[in-house]
Amino acid sequence: MTGEPHTPPEPRTGVPVWVPFVALLAALVLINLFGAVLLGVLGETNPDDLPDGATIGLTLVQDLIFVYAAWIAVKIALGHATREDFGLRRVDGWQRALKWAAIAFALFWAVTIVLALIFGTPKDQQLVTDIKREDTVGVLIAWAVLICVVAPIVEEFFFRGFMFTVFARRLGPVWGALLVGLVFGAGHAPAPAISLIALGAFGVGLCLVYWRTQSIIPCMALHALNNSITFGSVKDLDPALFAGVVVASVGVVVAAATAVAARPAVSA
Repeated sequence: MTGEPHTPPEPRTGVPVWVPFVALLAALVLINLFGAVLLGVLGETNPDDLPDGATIGLTLVQDLIFVYAAWIAVKIALGHATREDFGLRRVDGWQRALKWAAIAFALFWAVTIVLALIFGTPKDQQLVTDIKREDTVGVLIAWAVLICVVAPIVEEFFFRGFMFTVFARRLGPVWGALLVGLVFGAGHAPAPAISLIALGAFGVGLCLVYWRTQSIIPCMALHALNNSITFGSVKDLDPALFAGVVVASVGVVVAAATAVAARPAVSA
């Protein structure tokens, strides 16, 4: 087994530190424009009143826009955008990856528990409330796929593979992780402040996993694990189905990411 890496992700010296912020802003503008057009077409004024199918479709479009924003930003800055540019590499040593993922997950839950003890349990987000009330199997399956599979892939690609790689090389891995954690947490607004802080800590931990493994696949797996556990808890699934959702989510994410990832470089 190779020794643990001690360097940040591969250099991306041609991407200025402000580029991820511009890409994020551009993505948000496009998402809001698309949402406004959809509301107009459907004759609605409140996004919360959209039909389930429209909301799910808009969420999927949002995810695709984030991926494209990251890809085009790197493409413009470097003249190319490869899998390696986003940390999409096959894992070289899953034992190390699991160790760092466990550390990151423990950090997240430690922060979550401490905040809950100090400030109390935060109120549910609107999406959580909607999913709790949803009983249509097809709609629930669609939300499960988006939350437990698509979101982990997209968010890790954008926040860790794109944003952290730029920040780590420009600011160093520690400051890069803290900045990405701040943006990642804030990006989940309008969730309660307690939840945003906890998610910020999760974002920092995911950066740690990427830094130590040189691959965003373990980050995607951990993200899928967290989201699927949350989904199963929100819907109060029976134990067998709960376990099936968690295993299937993590398995699909790891298999899909590994299938398209670059192989690790072979040491001489």
